[in-house]
Amino acid sequence: MDKKSFFENIKRDTNTALSRIFDKIEEVSKISAIKLKIGNYRKIIKDHKIEIGEFIVSKRKKFSEFPEIIEILDKIKLLEEQIVAEREQIIELQKREKDKAEVEEDKSTSS
Repeated sequence: MDKKSFFENIKRDTNTALSRIFDKIEEVSKISAIKLKIGNYRKIIKDHKIEIGEFIVSKRKKFSEFPEIIEILDKIKLLEEQIVAEREQIIELQKREKDKAEVEEDKSTSS
């Protein structure tokens, strides 16, 4: 095999490999773009479901004939009450820590 045919073979093989690589890159980028669209569609669907939920919560009386919905709304109300209680607990703990720190500071400055 002479040098010319050797380099032509290398050139052909390189072109073939690069062509495959670029085809794969193109495929991966198209798939990624489609997956991104799907993710965006899912987010939009989720946002619409949230809108529906907020509408139902705000119109609770209109949905009183659906015991399943009222049951879920009652669960939400209990959870909201628990959130308030937990926040109050945080405030109380922070107050205790602040009071404790002030007592410690008073002890150290009076000594």
